Amino acid sequence: MRSFKQALMVGIALTALAAGGAQAASYSVSVITGLSGGSGFDTLSTPPAFSGSTASASFTYNGSLSFNNSAPQNNPSNPPGDLNSSFGFSAANVSAYSGSGTVTYQGTQVANFGTLAGFLSSSGSVAGYGYGSWYNISLGNLAAGTSLTITHDDGISLYRNGTRVAGGVSGPTSVVTDTFNNLAAGTYTLYYSRQNGTPSVLQVAVPEPASLALFGAGLLGLGYVRRRRTDKAA
Repeated sequence: MRSFKQALMVGIALTALAAGGAQAASYSVSVITGLSGGSGFDTLSTPPAFSGSTASASFTYNGSLSFNNSAPQNNPSNPPGDLNSSFGFSAANVSAYSGSGTVTYQGTQVANFGTLAGFLSSSGSVAGYGYGSWYNISLGNLAAGTSLTITHDDGISLYRNGTRVAGGVSGPTSVVTDTFNNLAAGTYTLYYSRQNGTPSVLQVAVPEPASLALFGAGLLGLGYVRRRRTDKAA
């Protein structure tokens, strides 16, 4: 009986650890902010053709992909509004930061990526598509059978091994949720855009199949323990 209970507790603990750790990880992120010229842009693996100067940065983001700036829409007469710090980036969850460049909109500097502090105080987009931001987020290697649930506004696209996965959204949109079920194994990259001011939303749920695999392994272990007990009793 003790062996059975121990195996049960181990299986439960492993499953809980896998499930609890699925949502938080480290992601390589790159972002470009630039003038949009009053038009929305497609969200694809190639950065949009921003006009004028741009600001760009790359860094490691540590945490869950759950960003939401639900402030009232900022407008051209009241920039910046859609700050990166309000979106969800902070000095605590960003490391290995490298950035440069500035963006000026209607005579006001809205982005300065020269330092992490400058990036956090920069704006990602404004109403009227005056300027916007394009993100490249590496999701890493995902196992076969993984499902992704992505809630976002504006646009996303999902790529596996450099090829776009069917079902992605390209271009501006209202807040929607896309679900990608039973993905093939591979290296995944998520592209996201912030356009047309606040609200800005990007929330990615990654219920990795590893937790299910561990649970199944736990059940197999329990079956093995029970069979041994039955054999000994016989």
